[in-house]
Amino acid sequence: MKPFEFHEPSSIEAASRLLLQHGPSAAALAGGTALLIDMRHAELQPRHIVSLWNILGLDGFQANGGFHIGPLLTVTDLGDCATHPALQGLREAARSLGSWQVQNVATVGGNLCKASPGADLVPPLLCLDAHLTLRSADGERRIPLDGFLTGPDETALAPGELLAHIHLPPPPPHTGTAFLKIMRRRAVDCSIVSVCARVSLESDGVTCREARIGLAAVAPNPIRAPRAETLLAGRRLDETAIGAAAREARAETRPISDVRASADYRRHLVETLVARTVRQAAMRARREMGGA
Repeated sequence: MKPFEFHEPSSIEAASRLLLQHGPSAAALAGGTALLIDMRHAELQPRHIVSLWNILGLDGFQANGGFHIGPLLTVTDLGDCATHPALQGLREAARSLGSWQVQNVATVGGNLCKASPGADLVPPLLCLDAHLTLRSADGERRIPLDGFLTGPDETALAPGELLAHIHLPPPPPHTGTAFLKIMRRRAVDCSIVSVCARVSLESDGVTCREARIGLAAVAPNPIRAPRAETLLAGRRLDETAIGAAAREARAETRPISDVRASADYRRHLVETLVARTVRQAAMRARREMGGA
């Protein structure tokens, strides 16, 4: 690891100016669970590290007109705070991310901005229609998470821009979510496939008003499966509808073969896990309605 200069700005604007000043030789530091590994493996050699930890207001969680998540909220704290029934899939994703040592340090914003194909928090946040506030010394803008990730290790962040806020709109009534992840060994491995589903039911408790399906480790970035979602909306959630949506989600993926699994195995897992998460999300939605 090469020597570097460590900066501790006290505002996003100051951090933005440092990142602009030093350009490609600078890197922002949140939890550091990915950055430090990349530095040790010589995949990144920044000459300037810009720590975000002296910037106030970036690590909170609030439930007010939806849910407001600070990018420096640790994964452990996210799991503790995401207690609303509709956030159960997000809590499950947080609890499955790495070991508890990693969860204590890794941040929500870091998991998003790393833009890993297998980022565990992205599928549930996609299902929850997350929007991001990006801020720099020149101002701020708000964009949907769906579209923020532009490729492996690539995002829509402009030079000098930082993730300042994550907003989840209020979930529709009668909504449940569920998350499942397959990996080679427990707790500390990256995903082979991870899936989240969100199901919102009509008042009859059996008709799907709308659905969201998020997938990770099956494309260059985590994605939604919009065609599969369309097959569920407005239909009774019987096994025929769920099976058709699961097969369509499988067709929407673009997995690769690597040391963890073959592309064909990943496609098989997508079909299996989508069906399971949709069933689980629907069951949780019914529980919120007081049903069985």
